[in-house]
Amino acid sequence: MRKLLWLVLMGVLFTFALAQSTLEVWQYVDGEYISLPATNDLARAFSAFPTDGSCNKPEWQIQFTTEVQVAQWLEWSLSATKWTWFVRKPGDYYANSVTGTVASNGDVLVSFSGFDDPTYTGTSSVNPEIEAYYAVMTTGGMPDQDSWVRAPNVNDLSYTLVDSEDLHNGLTFYLWNRIKVVECNSASTYRDTGYIYLTLQNQKPWIDEEGNYVEDLENYVTNER
Repeated sequence: MRKLLWLVLMGVLFTFALAQSTLEVWQYVDGEYISLPATNDLARAFSAFPTDGSCNKPEWQIQFTTEVQVAQWLEWSLSATKWTWFVRKPGDYYANSVTGTVASNGDVLVSFSGFDDPTYTGTSSVNPEIEAYYAVMTTGGMPDQDSWVRAPNVNDLSYTLVDSEDLHNGLTFYLWNRIKVVECNSASTYRDTGYIYLTLQNQKPWIDEEGNYVEDLENYVTNER
């Protein structure tokens, strides 16, 4: 019984020591202090580990910690998400190009799915597919022949944009499309839809699947001092 009471007492003391208090937070913007609501989506703060003392010792050492947990953020843009070709005659054609930007404060995994040759949308065709290629350039120049990747092979690729000053400031890339229309491609519309995934590799556990704070944010105050 004494052991049980001791464990309960220790639990109560530990809970008291780690008790969190929600703090009011301000943001300094353009020379003004702006008070942020308790439910704001920018920054929140808690205090923990209350302490006190009373005796006649000549010196006290009081440990004080400032801990800043920073979530991973991502900003991206694409100048377009669809190419529409109007082809009158067979040929090997390049499209110049979709421009994209990616910025983040941590590693970002880029992966792909669903990319394939555009397929005939009618009922029948002599050749139901149009051979397609993609290329990603980090400069505005024309892709060389070794830069092109067959559309179905894009799904096997993945890239990690490594945390760097350049990534923090934003990287720019150029996405090119190439098609080879041949004589046996019947007249109609051909289409394919693929997906690009940007996956944050260093996200904090107190961010939910929608990118918002979790509801029990105070429970993520650590016991490290």
